[in-house]
Amino acid sequence: MHSHDQQQNYCRKLGHHLTFSYCRSERNGKPCPMVFDCWFEKFDIGSYMKTHFQPEDVAYIGQGKPDKVMTLLELIQRAQNTALGAK
Repeated sequence: MHSHDQQQNYCRKLGHHLTFSYCRSERNGKPCPMVFDCWFEKFDIGSYMKTHFQPEDVAYIGQGKPDKVMTLLELIQRAQNTALGAK
């Protein structure tokens, strides 16, 4: 699993260089949604993902970005629910 961890690549999402170890665990232990786009030129990322991750752990990759308005509304709803639960 750690064979490529020290390799570095430019992250278009964050705007600076990162190691692969960050990219493969960026989302609470799950890979960044852009991992295929960023790493395909460095090594066989497809084989790596099939070997080290379950299909459900990477199913969200390539599904497109969530709508920003819907994401904001969901975050607002969660915050409201949390605030109501705290009272």
